[in-house]
Formats: sequence, C-alpha cells, structure tokens
Amino acid sequence: MKRVLSFALILLIVTTLAAGCGDVKKDTGKTENTVNEAVKSEKVNLQKEFTAGTVVSYNNSEIVLESSEEKVKYDFAAKKTLFVEGMPKDIKEGVFVKIIRKDGENYIYVITQGRKEALEDGSASILGILKEAEDNYVLIDIDGKEEKYTVADKAVMQKFSDTNKVMRYNKDKLKKGNWVIVLVDKNNEVMNIVY
Repeated sequence: MKRVLSFALILLIVTTLAAGCGDVKKDTGKTENTVNEAVKSEKVNLQKEFTAGTVVSYNNSEIVLESSEEKVKYDFAAKKTLFVEGMPKDIKEGVFVKIIRKDGENYIYVITQGRKEALEDGSASILGILKEAEDNYVLIDIDGKEEKYTVADKAVMQKFSDTNKVMRYNKDKLKKGNWVIVLVDKNNEVMNIVY
C-alpha cells in the first residue's frame, strides 16, 4: 500500500513538473525562476496547496471545478495569479485546471490535451478524460485517442483533494467525462487513479 501511495504522489509531482517545463505566460512581473521554485516546493504541502479538476463553468474570473465528486469554486481575480501553462482565454468547460497556492500566490495550469508519460520502471502516468469505468477496465481518452486499461484487484484510487487517503477501486465514484490521472504498470494494468 505504501508503494502505491508513493507512486501516486510521484505521479502528481511528475505531472506537475512536466507541465512546468512549458513556456511561462507572465500575468504578473514574476520571473521564470520564481515559478519553478514554487512548482518544486509543491511537494511540501500538496494536500492544502493543490486543487485540480474538470472545469464545469467559467465566468469572468470565477472557475468552478468538479474535483473528486465535489464542486470547487475559485475566483482568481482577487488573488495574485500567474498562469504557468495556458492563459485565461484557454479556460472553458471541459478542460483540466490545476491550481497551486504557495506563499500567497496562485499558479494556474490550464491543460487542454491529454498526456501519457513513460516512467523509468516501465509504468506510465496518464492524464486523460474518463470515457468508461467498469469493474475490470477503464477507457481513457488521451488527446483524442482512446486507450483501454485492465483494472486488477490491486488497483486503488485517491482524490485530487486528499492525496493521502487511498481507497479500493470503485467505478461508481468516477464520473465519465471528467479528467483523471491514471498510473498503469508495465503490463498496462491500473495501479492507481486520481480523480
């Protein structure tokens, strides 16, 4: 169980660091070094400083995300905000938004395309849209390409809002059309889903 938890945390951190490698769109006068330091320091307090989910609605500067069976409202106009990936014009219903809060500043990632990244041990980290969730498989849309992964008894899940709590895989908690992060082993079997 500890191994699965550490894989999940690595998955979230790898996804965040990979997203941070893109160009920085400056909405404030901060430098790229400041952004990279903030992204690296996300490891310190991931649970309280991290929000992610599928955009349900966006009006002016207020985003409503569906994250781990909850709707989370976030207004970035009143806060010091830097767009690390994407820009405000990219925010629309159905995209994935990740918000990191650190030292009174907010770093926003707007992700419109799915990703699949190979990890050193042969496993893979996948960010995509859930198309189907059944007892023994999940179907994920990765930037327009659908891929099916077997769900074995060892599979577990975690909420974006609480990455410390691991639970057994339960298809009924997953909502079709929402973004998920899936960790699969070298045999393409699901080890963990962050939803």
